[in-house]
Amino acid sequence: MDKKIIWTTVVVSIVILVLGYILVDSSNKKNITKTTSNFSVSLPAKDKIIFYYGITCPHCKDVEEWMEKNKIEEKVKVEKKEVYQNQNNSKELSLVAESCGLNPNLVGVPFLWADGKCYIGTPEVERVLEEKLKMKK
Repeated sequence: MDKKIIWTTVVVSIVILVLGYILVDSSNKKNITKTTSNFSVSLPAKDKIIFYYGITCPHCKDVEEWMEKNKIEEKVKVEKKEVYQNQNNSKELSLVAESCGLNPNLVGVPFLWADGKCYIGTPEVERVLEEKLKMKK
């Protein structure tokens, strides 16, 4: 009888440990995805730097001119995504905003996703990109 209890306890303990590891590991790798009838968008990787902008946004234009003047894209990999005319990019921006605890209906551009964090507005976007440049040196 004692051997059956010991073996049962060992097997149950192993199963619990394995399930616990799987649950913890899967939550660390969680990738948020939203699907609509036309397309699916996922939360970008945290190590990406993405600049969301609108084609007619004057503040976005200011940031783009600042980036060009300071040769940001030659020094730091920045992906640009237009959100006014591109529905996929717009949905992705909403998902990114939600991941930062922001109301996607109240988020505007210019918007930067860097290190898994959200930055909104010309001063913040430029500040974060300047910090990235200092880190690269």
